[in-house]
Amino acid sequence: MSPLDDFSRYATIIPEEHLPALERNLQRITDFSWVIGRPHVDVERLQGDLLVDFPTVFLDEAGAPRSQQFTVMILNNTCDLPDDRLDFVTAAPVVDFNNYLDFERERRFLGKTNVEDSEKRRVEDSLQEFGRVLRNNDKTEILYLPPFSGFTHGALVLLHMVCSVSAGLYHDALCQSRRVASFTQTGFYFLLIKLTTHLARAETIEVVRSES
Repeated sequence: MSPLDDFSRYATIIPEEHLPALERNLQRITDFSWVIGRPHVDVERLQGDLLVDFPTVFLDEAGAPRSQQFTVMILNNTCDLPDDRLDFVTAAPVVDFNNYLDFERERRFLGKTNVEDSEKRRVEDSLQEFGRVLRNNDKTEILYLPPFSGFTHGALVLLHMVCSVSAGLYHDALCQSRRVASFTQTGFYFLLIKLTTHLARAETIEVVRSES
């Protein structure tokens, strides 16, 4: 069973009146067109909002910071996004679905020369399966989003590459109208399920922790 198949354990954060609509939408997977839409017209700052041309940073294998502009998803709770609430926001980079598969293809062939046709077919078959897993949102650390704002083949939110960015830069992005999408109501509940599955799912029975 996929972690998304049984969402009853999330009932404490999803109002009961919204559960039927969420269940109907979950049954539509792999159609995720219901997850996001245009930026909310009345609320300027929402958890999960997608902003373009936003700086992100990560540390490479040498410990050196590397920064690049990406479309990002803001992960902070809506209540934490007013001007005077936080010094930093948490952002996850968003990449094009097809570009990510191209990157993965290059990675799998890296360092290989004179690759036989049978190996090429094996890699391409594995990439097709990898793409299917991503589109189904079965990869816990990556969130698939349907096409929006230039991402004509869909997009991937890299939840394992989140970073902290000055709240001032976030406020500047809002002032410059760089917010391009917001989650719908049921889409937001799906986001909460995805984040919980990624960060707070149960460990396997093989993990035995000390009692003291």
